[in-house]
Amino acid sequence: MALIGKVVGCLIMIYFGGTLVLGAVASMKAFLERVWLRVQGNYATGTVVDVDVVEDPDHYTQYTPTVDFVARTGERRVEKVLYATTNEYGVGDRVRVFYRPHDLTHVYVADLFQGIWIVLFFPFLVASGLTFVGLGVLMLTGIDQVDFGDGRVLELSERP
Repeated sequence: MALIGKVVGCLIMIYFGGTLVLGAVASMKAFLERVWLRVQGNYATGTVVDVDVVEDPDHYTQYTPTVDFVARTGERRVEKVLYATTNEYGVGDRVRVFYRPHDLTHVYVADLFQGIWIVLFFPFLVASGLTFVGLGVLMLTGIDQVDFGDGRVLELSERP
């Protein structure tokens, strides 16, 4: 029974670590896409025409605006942004949006906090995720200790 518990614990560590790494990479990809869209001029200032407001029991409110904007090609679009934000928007507010030129339904709100968050925490999330994956794999393969060579030893299991 102890073996099953150890295997399940190792798999949970690997899953958790993988989730941290994949989440960080996906967030960084979205951030870099916004930067690239900005550099290429695929942004516009639009007017909020509708807002979906979702408030959870902890009073954490998320806003998903629908924005009327004119793309660089001159095409007028009314699109709901893809990701909710914590910035409060009201009908009539002016907002900057980024959009994919080949898919004008793919619209992001320019959100400074999201960019700062991922740039600051990306290294920490990736390092933590890889640590969890590495420790999970080491424990799963039966390695109980890691010797760093300078007298430091990392014990991965308790000794009786």
